[in-house]
Amino acid sequence: MKLGGVTVALTFAAWLLLGSGSPAGAARAGGIAPSSAVAQALERAESTRGDLVEAWIRLASIPASSGTEGARADVVEAWMREAGLEGVRRDSVGNVIGELPGRDRSAKKAVYMAHMDTVAKPGADFTMKRDGDRLRGPGVRDDSAGLAALLAAARLARAAGIVPPVDTLIVASVGEELGLKGSQAFMAASGGSVGAFVAVDGYLGQISYGATAIHWTKMHFRAKGAHTLKSHENPSATLAAAKAIEALYAIDVPRRPEDLESWLNVGMLGGGEVPNAQARDAWFTVDLRSNDAGVEEQLDRKIEEACRKAAAAVGVTFDAEPLQRLEGARIEGLRDSKIVRAASAALDQAGWRDVELTPRGTADHNIAIQMGIPAIDIGVTTGDGAHTPDEFADVPPYLTGVKQLIVLLASPLT
Repeated sequence: MKLGGVTVALTFAAWLLLGSGSPAGAARAGGIAPSSAVAQALERAESTRGDLVEAWIRLASIPASSGTEGARADVVEAWMREAGLEGVRRDSVGNVIGELPGRDRSAKKAVYMAHMDTVAKPGADFTMKRDGDRLRGPGVRDDSAGLAALLAAARLARAAGIVPPVDTLIVASVGEELGLKGSQAFMAASGGSVGAFVAVDGYLGQISYGATAIHWTKMHFRAKGAHTLKSHENPSATLAAAKAIEALYAIDVPRRPEDLESWLNVGMLGGGEVPNAQARDAWFTVDLRSNDAGVEEQLDRKIEEACRKAAAAVGVTFDAEPLQRLEGARIEGLRDSKIVRAASAALDQAGWRDVELTPRGTADHNIAIQMGIPAIDIGVTTGDGAHTPDEFADVPPYLTGVKQLIVLLASPLT
């Protein structure tokens, strides 16, 4: 396994050769402390893999569009209680929280968070379809897989008697797809007591150690409007919007190197009230993301300049309505930190060799990184089609993802 040019080949057996009682050995192993309890939990995960997948399917089949996570939250809360997690509760915004008590009760807590919501609209068909080794359905990977795996790992860890190094909170968050709303509320209330944060919401083998800037803006082009029969006499807000969209897609958006990687997408557009009149307000939304703050600022300026130029050329007015601004952040040295090493070693111990470290981060851990708290995002399986009706997730790697979390729960992160 190659990590940043360094070859790492560490298995459970190799760790035993280093000596479980050796602090130096534990440090070389990324801080992981295998024990009979961990081995028991991993063995139990292996022997119940069918049940783990069925639980994933059951959870993913519960409708949970953003803002309507209640039914899924009810099941999650029940599962946490059945698993024996302590202090199970919901906070003011609807996040569901349970706790695994740790060895050091005075230390800052570790947080593992996966989100309950999906981008599918209310009323969508949440039936999960099995297609060979794949599951298909809205949110099946993003983030039903991460949530189900986190709950499974916590249950298996508790049953096996694994005691994490510090008190560990298992959090099922709301509103992640609306701008990390649940994470923002949780960290605003509890961030001072958090020492490390793991979001479970990505692809297996990927470890994100950065927070990508995410700016959502609604661009408005406004005109007086007129009946269609008079439309040739007046400037058209929709024409200005169309010209602006064309100009935006002509902007050079950096794709390499990864530290500067950026994204620009016009996701929604609309305007007008009736077919037989000009729109008085033609609008579209821009989702701008960048791994670099300086590049993000430059792109922001170019986008607004293109919109103003299009509006002036047509003869309409323009204004930008901010919808969300999540600033990017990076913690110096986090790529080579204990939490990243622990996640890498957990993947290795679970048998996954294809590891990618990336500064790209667009999940619940962003809020912790913005607060200067060591945080990463990891995933539990592979798949594709996120945020589309054709989303799918691969079943065989899922067990590896659960095992990764079991090992990580037993590992020091700071």
